[in-house]
Amino acid sequence: MKKIFKIIGFVLLSIVSLFLILLLIFYKSDIPADTNHKKYFTAESQYIEIDGNKLHIRKVGKGFPVLLLHGSFSSLHTWEVWQKEFAQDFTTISVDLAGHGLTGPNHQEKYDTDYYADLLWKLVQELDYDSIALAGNSMGGQVAYKMTLLNPTMVNKLILLNSSGARIANDTAKFKDQNRFSVFSLINHPVFSKLMTSITPKFLFRMSLEQVYYDKSKITDEKIQMYYDLMLHEGNRKATLKRFSQRVPSEFEKLSQIQIPTLILWGEHDSWIPVEHAYRFDSILPKSELKIYKNAGHVPMEEIPLETAKDALEFLKSSLLNPKGT
Repeated sequence: MKKIFKIIGFVLLSIVSLFLILLLIFYKSDIPADTNHKKYFTAESQYIEIDGNKLHIRKVGKGFPVLLLHGSFSSLHTWEVWQKEFAQDFTTISVDLAGHGLTGPNHQEKYDTDYYADLLWKLVQELDYDSIALAGNSMGGQVAYKMTLLNPTMVNKLILLNSSGARIANDTAKFKDQNRFSVFSLINHPVFSKLMTSITPKFLFRMSLEQVYYDKSKITDEKIQMYYDLMLHEGNRKATLKRFSQRVPSEFEKLSQIQIPTLILWGEHDSWIPVEHAYRFDSILPKSELKIYKNAGHVPMEEIPLETAKDALEFLKSSLLNPKGT
């Protein structure tokens, strides 16, 4: 019996020792806001105080305004090429949503898509626009269509890129197999999720980018570092965990009410939100066009920015959208 207790004690000691070693290796404190500000705040950047949020935005170009909304774990940097390509024809406003990028957390600890939609209309009002086009990727796509549902007469056109919100009960087995382990696995785990606010290995960011990119050669060390820095931005990790606990209805069933021209762009090799969701969006939106890219994954505006920007610009410049069935 004593031998058994010794073995159990040894195993427990080994587990505790391993945990302490991992803690020493991977522990990372938050990066101070000032440090990231110096590194990622640009000449086009500005901060705007809205509803207790110090929103970091980048306003580029001239012409009709287009608001660009990033996805989960991302930032306004995902739109950098689009903003350059749009500059001659449109004013683009990219924004770090609360709990992301240089915006960081808010005192209310509110980060759900309903809150984002309401917050961004306050930003539009602050910028003094009475009409706007919206483009959103992943979570940002859901925020964009919720903004449209809130104020349909103020939205000129809508672009959804690999948008969340079209829940399908039986996603493909391939999709499930590809995501047996991901950052979502950790965030949804009752123990590991708590550790992520202090233990955040950089290899998780390479792994996540390899999941959302189809062409892995486009993943650079600089890009991984940027995603890493901004996730470790002061308060963002805690805000991310809070956000995942604040799930709200997607309101997908209301999309049939949207009567504005909508462009759906989708990377065919999306291992986070499979391409079946693109067809579901197209089936419910009354005035939609759909384009599938065979050379992209979950973030086509970042992976193939010139190709997607060209298609988006053509759509935004067009005055008419052919109704379905004509």
